[in-house]
Amino acid sequence: MRTEYICMAIVALAWGGYPLIARSTGVGGAQGALILTLSALIPIVGITIWQGAIVRPNTIEVSKLIVAGMVMGIGTAAFNFVANSRQIDASISIPIIDTAMLVVSVVGAILFFAEPITARKLLGIGLLIAGIVVLKPE
Repeated sequence: MRTEYICMAIVALAWGGYPLIARSTGVGGAQGALILTLSALIPIVGITIWQGAIVRPNTIEVSKLIVAGMVMGIGTAAFNFVANSRQIDASISIPIIDTAMLVVSVVGAILFFAEPITARKLLGIGLLIAGIVVLKPE
């Protein structure tokens, strides 16, 4: 099995599971997001040390990663607020956010990386949007 598929399964389990664990705490918003982010550094640092940093990113790459990290932080704070809100069921809010993220990723990859638009991608986007419509709160 390809490493990418194993990592995809790990991401699905980890990113699908952590919001449920976080919701059980009731600590939402920026404070919860800060604790989540700081805790996330532990495995990231460990894996970085284990893999070793053979090639270091250049200044432009680091700048882009910093911007991406800031965007990720905004999203994490907002996501943590919603994931901990008792106003919408977790089985509705979390999948809607995750699905919307997938739509943004597909459209962004097409726009910014000139990836081809295929019937399969259009069908996938359509099904994702249909899932959001079906799950949306009443």
